[in-house]
Amino acid sequence: MAQGLERDIELLEIQEVSAWRQQLIAAAAGLFTGGPLGLLASIAVFRQLEGNWLPWALIGALAAPPLALGQWRAVDWLQQQQAGTGTPAEGTVDQTASEFINESNRLARACVLALKDGNPGNAIRNPLDGSDLFCDRSYPTTVVITSRRFEPLQQPRSCGTTTLARGTSAAQWLVSPAGSMVCQAIAHSGFWWWEQAAVNRQLLYERCTNNLREEARTGFTRTAHQLGLRDYCAEEKALLARDAVTAR
Repeated sequence: MAQGLERDIELLEIQEVSAWRQQLIAAAAGLFTGGPLGLLASIAVFRQLEGNWLPWALIGALAAPPLALGQWRAVDWLQQQQAGTGTPAEGTVDQTASEFINESNRLARACVLALKDGNPGNAIRNPLDGSDLFCDRSYPTTVVITSRRFEPLQQPRSCGTTTLARGTSAAQWLVSPAGSMVCQAIAHSGFWWWEQAAVNRQLLYERCTNNLREEARTGFTRTAHQLGLRDYCAEEKALLARDAVTAR
């Protein structure tokens, strides 16, 4: 009788250890796929299903992605809130950003006027690195003007015909030989920076090199625009400027 009781107790202990081990596995899987909330939900569902692995796995496969995404967004929001309280006042931040944006915008407009008037006028330098910008209608190329990096915008801000979103920390202007101007954001804070279009850098470099070869055949008297070619060298300059900004 005593031996039978001890055997029953031993079996119960084995079952408890096995149950705890299974719950630990379920918790680890929930944490890995769904974060902290996934851990809690995984244990709760596993207990509710009394250790049935198949329905638990099916429920987890459906619930884990939205749980992980929701927590990721929450962390991003909290980081943005903390960044807002840990930096200078909102007005001060945006005022400094506006100064940098206005500086680049003024230079871009000066370049547009120089192209339209056919008179380069005074030297125009890129705010990012101080390099000379050639706004000369006699040698038409797309001019790339990149702002200095600034604290992320606290509020959206207009930039020509576009709007720089909240969190933007650098902008770029593209001035065409015809004198049109486009403003775009090139850097953004936080996790949720929109994805840039995939760029094959090697291919872009090769196409720019081919353009230079075509220009060289004319003795550099005609540009890619005048030859009816897409200005890949300007696109490469814009990409390199973006890299310089985002690397800081």
